[in-house]
Amino acid sequence: MLNKIKSHWHKLKTEYEKIYNKPFLTDFESSKEYLERIKSYLLKKQSECHSNVDVICTLASVELELRDENFDYVEFLQDFLNEFEKSLSDNEKARVYTNIAFWEDFSKDSLMYLNKAKDLNSPFVETYTGLGLYYFSEYEYSKDEKNLLVSCNYFKIAREMEESYVTSFNFAISLFELKEYEKAKEIFLSLLEIYPNRMRLLLCLAYCEVCLGNKDEAMSYVEKVKPGQDLKYNLNTDDVSEDQIIDVYYALEEYDIFLNLCGDCVEYYYIAEWEEYFYVLWLKNQKERFFSLEEKNQKYFEEAINEAIADEDYDSEKEKQETIASWEEDKRNFEEMISKIKIGASRPEGKLKLYPEYSCFMVDCVRHKF
Repeated sequence: MLNKIKSHWHKLKTEYEKIYNKPFLTDFESSKEYLERIKSYLLKKQSECHSNVDVICTLASVELELRDENFDYVEFLQDFLNEFEKSLSDNEKARVYTNIAFWEDFSKDSLMYLNKAKDLNSPFVETYTGLGLYYFSEYEYSKDEKNLLVSCNYFKIAREMEESYVTSFNFAISLFELKEYEKAKEIFLSLLEIYPNRMRLLLCLAYCEVCLGNKDEAMSYVEKVKPGQDLKYNLNTDDVSEDQIIDVYYALEEYDIFLNLCGDCVEYYYIAEWEEYFYVLWLKNQKERFFSLEEKNQKYFEEAINEAIADEDYDSEKEKQETIASWEEDKRNFEEMISKIKIGASRPEGKLKLYPEYSCFMVDCVRHKF
């Protein structure tokens, strides 16, 4: 059935793109008519085959694309499971569970559904990708390496099932966070052979070389990295921020380049917690700039505290006092940081941080899988 559905999808997609001369689904208003036609086709198939998982999962995904506020994706699939659970195979149930888990968005319910799919020996790489992402997000929140180890194991399983860019990248990222830099580097290099000059891979390799103590190699990679979206690729991780590049030069103690690149960031971003930047300004004897930014941030905190005191739009006196206390604490932390730098505090360590591709792991996503 799935091949018939995809064939029908492709037929309508081709018709759309000939008429509008742009990719299907890039514009909702013009794509809506064709999504409605696909929905009608699927509803007809559903009436013919009530318990067909291909139909029900694709229909659920199309409903999401139609942005119907009254459509409850989880309820729709859960009702299907409740009605036909006894007649479904373990693989079919695992498929539906994985789809529901994606929509639950890394909540405890998401983990519950992913575990249900795993316990049924899910044959879908998306199940293990989802579990890897769930535990990695838990690691980011808790900093507990146990979560990272679990995440790495699931990413490894996903890669063994399907060796794609995303599964390999995610596994390498977890290895990097586990300080397995050589192993991570090996995977990044293998990906770079397939995807030459991919900015994210060049940055990852620069990070690995920094951590391995190879300054020249790290410089050779980071010098090729350009900030912004890599126009040849479209994953979330293909968007490289300036600060991720800046962090490499700080780690390599290339302070002149570091300060030069920091210029725009200082103008547009919140820097009151950016200890490395203030440290380097002081170290490089750029005292005028240092004192100017110190004064600017002091005024910022004082104004924020005064506004919090004057503001009457609080739900309670407790909320008001907590807001004021929070701003006062931020101000104290800033003052302590500046004071430590002035009296010669040791170099702030800095942190090279990489993230996996938090992308869609819905098994039947029509946008990404069709």
